Amino acid sequence: MRRSWLAGLVLLATTGCLSVVESGPPIANPADLAARLGDDTGAAVPVTLHFEWRYADRRGDIGGDGVGRYNPPDSLRVDLFTSGDVAMAIAVADGQLRSLGEIEDIEIPGLEFVYAMAGLFRPGGNRAEGYVAGADSVLVYGGESERRTYFYVRSGRLRRVEQKAYGRTVQRVNLEWADSATWPSEAEYRNLEESSRVRWRVEAITNHKESHPAYAYDLPPVP
Repeated sequence: MRRSWLAGLVLLATTGCLSVVESGPPIANPADLAARLGDDTGAAVPVTLHFEWRYADRRGDIGGDGVGRYNPPDSLRVDLFTSGDVAMAIAVADGQLRSLGEIEDIEIPGLEFVYAMAGLFRPGGNRAEGYVAGADSVLVYGGESERRTYFYVRSGRLRRVEQKAYGRTVQRVNLEWADSATWPSEAEYRNLEESSRVRWRVEAITNHKESHPAYAYDLPPVP
């Protein structure tokens, strides 16, 4: 199984600073905004999500139904099922990405992108830079690394997440939201280097009083 490591973020200038072309007026306290987003994105109660999904790459596509299980603040498990009863589970908990299943050769996005597809701001990075781009506040992680990840936020919600390498977008998540919803109605991840994409569309949401069992998130770590 291929794993796309998405932990770095784009080098736009040799000094490690944001380029003039890709930045705007600076955000005064990006760390404060990041802390608020971490607290505010995601439900305050355990949730079950039912969705339909589709994955595609150069070889073709596959899809089916899925179930997501969320425990606040940041435990998420996604089970993918196909029409042939083949299944795969992906979980993130305690800052680690895990998976188990029979669907072969599906690219698993990196940790922050799996979270982002559920509308959760969990960058897992160090100090953020930030700037304003139109109606969006943009938080940027990666410092002086070769790649940077850009989180586009509007009205307290993730709207888009991009990883850029030398100014070129190489991976992206786009999110659609219904009015006043806690969870995105649709999310699409694209890896432009591998020409692969995965999309899911939420069909039903159920809130719970009791947490999902901890063992649900105890899957083998992704190597």
